[in-house]
Amino acid sequence: MRDRIRFIAVFLIVALVAGCAKQGMPTGGPKDTQPPKVQRSLPDSRTLSFADNQFYIEFDEYVVLKDADNNVLVSPPLKNKPEIKTKGRGVQVKIKDTLAENTTYLFQFKDAIADFNEGNLLPSLEYVFSTGSYIDSMTVRGRVVDALTFKPREEAVSVWLMSLAEAERFMTTYGDSAAPAPKLAYATRCNKDGSFVFNYMAPGKYRIFAVVDENKNRQIEPGESVAFAMDEVESKNMKDSVIVDSVLRSAADTEPVELLIFTPNTDKQRVTGGDFTASGKVRLTTLLPMEAPVVDAGGEDVMWRLNAKRDTLTLWTLREKCDSLRLVVRDRSGIADTLQLRWRPKRGKGTAMAQMQLGGGFEMKLNNKTLPFYDTLSLVFNTPLGGESGARDSLVQVKFLKDSSVVYCAAVVDSSLMRARIVYDFKQGEKYKVAIAKDCFKDIYGRGNDSLSVAVSVTKAEEYGNLTVEVRDSTLLLPPDYITIVQLLDEKEAVVASENAFANVFKTPFPHLKPGKYRVRAIVDENRNGKWDTGDFAAGIQPERVVYLPKTLDIRANWDFEEKLELSK
Repeated sequence: MRDRIRFIAVFLIVALVAGCAKQGMPTGGPKDTQPPKVQRSLPDSRTLSFADNQFYIEFDEYVVLKDADNNVLVSPPLKNKPEIKTKGRGVQVKIKDTLAENTTYLFQFKDAIADFNEGNLLPSLEYVFSTGSYIDSMTVRGRVVDALTFKPREEAVSVWLMSLAEAERFMTTYGDSAAPAPKLAYATRCNKDGSFVFNYMAPGKYRIFAVVDENKNRQIEPGESVAFAMDEVESKNMKDSVIVDSVLRSAADTEPVELLIFTPNTDKQRVTGGDFTASGKVRLTTLLPMEAPVVDAGGEDVMWRLNAKRDTLTLWTLREKCDSLRLVVRDRSGIADTLQLRWRPKRGKGTAMAQMQLGGGFEMKLNNKTLPFYDTLSLVFNTPLGGESGARDSLVQVKFLKDSSVVYCAAVVDSSLMRARIVYDFKQGEKYKVAIAKDCFKDIYGRGNDSLSVAVSVTKAEEYGNLTVEVRDSTLLLPPDYITIVQLLDEKEAVVASENAFANVFKTPFPHLKPGKYRVRAIVDENRNGKWDTGDFAAGIQPERVVYLPKTLDIRANWDFEEKLELSK
C-alpha cells in the first residue's frame, strides 16, 4: 500500500513539472525585421587625405553580401572593380585602382547588404572619403520615368554624368562599335520609384544620361532604353537648404532633373510570318503596321483583309483547295517581299486532302449578346461572303421576349463582306431572341451558315457615364500644325477611346463610359502621323510630348463629367 502511494505521488510530481515546463517554454521573441546597423568604419567615412587601399564597415550583427558586383556603385567610377567580401561582422572593401589626387570618392551600397539570419536588406549605405584636403559637397538629384506612361521602369536603370567635352565626343561616336566606352564622371542607379541622387560631387556642369544597360558594358547601344536631358545640368550645394512643405531639404530637391526614358525604334518593317492556316487561307504578319498594301498572287483570284492593328493580312484564294501560292506583297511602309507558300499537312490529323476539305470552316456569330444601347447588333463571319449574300427582309427573326411578338428583318452586308448589320430598332433595357435559319448566308466557297439562336439583352443609357475633356494650349508655344491625340485609359492602362483634335482649345467628348476609374492623357503629335513616336538618341530627338490629367477619374453611371487639361504645363 505504501509503495502504491509513493508511485502515485511521484507520478503527480512528474506530471506537474512537465506541465510547468511546457507553459514556461521560451517563444524566441518577435521576428527581427530591422536591417543591420553600422557600428563603426575603419577608417571613418568622410576621411580626408585617404591614402589606403581598403576600408572596413562593421555592423551590429553578421551580414551577407547580395550581388556586390552590381549593387555596389563607385563614383567617380573605378577602372577595376574593387574586391568586396564579408569579414567578421562587417564588410571589407579592397581598392585595386590607383586613386586620383584631390578627388572625393563615394561608395554606394544599394541593396547589397543584408543581415545573416533574416535577410533584412539595408536599402542604401554611403561611404565617402577624399584623397585631398576636403570633401566635395555638391549634388544632383532627379527622377527617371517612362516617356509614355510616366511610371518608373521595372528594369535597373543606370544614371551617368559626363563632362561636357566627354559627352560631346560620346554623342558624335554613338553607334560606332569601335568607339571606346564613355568616361563617366559619376554613376549611380535609380531607386524603385525612379529617383536618383549624386552626392559629394565636385562643382561643375555635366551632361546627364540614363540607360537600361542590359549587358553592363557602360555603353549606350542601339535598342537599349535611354534618356537624356537636352540641356546641361549643374551641381548644387548640399549645404544650401530650404524649407519645403515643412520639411528641410537640399536646394537641389526643389529643382530635380526629370528624365524621360524611351526605347528607340530601331526595327525596320519586314514580313515576320506567312503560311497557309487552312485550305485556301493564308495569314501574313508584319513587324510594323502596313499602310497601303498591294498583293499580287500570280494570277490566282484572291480576297484579303487587314486586321485592326494593320499588322496581319488574311488572304483567301477563290480555289478552296489551293495548296501552293507565290505571293508578292508591297507596302510603302517598307515591304517588298516575295513568298513561296505551300500547304503542309499537320501530323496525326488525317490525310492532306481530308485536312484541306475540313480546313477553314465557315462560322457566324453575333458581335454582342449584351448589346450597348448605342451600338448596332451585327453578324460577324470568319470568311468573306459570296455575292448572293445581301439584304433580305426575311433573313433575321427577332423575338421580343416581353410579349413574344416576332418580327423578320434584313441584315445588310458591309463592304468588307465579313459583317452584316441587323436592321432592327432594339429598345433600351429590353430582351430579345435573335434567330437565323441555316444557309441564310453563303461564303465565297458556297458554304452556308449553321442555324443560330441567341438571347440578346440591351443596356440602358443611365448605366453609363459621360466625360468631356477640354484641352488647352494657352501659351501657343506648340507647333502650329500639330495634332493632339486625346486618349482615355482604363485601370489596366489600356486605351479604351482615342480622339484627334487640331485646335489649340477644343473639347473632346467621351460618351457611354462604363463606371470605373480612368486616366486621360494627351499626345502632342508633331509629325501628324496619328500615333505617339518614341525618340531618336542618335539624332538628339526626344519622344513626342505626353501630358496626363493629374488625377484619376471615377466615372459613375448616369453622371456627366467635365475636365480641363492644359498642354503648356
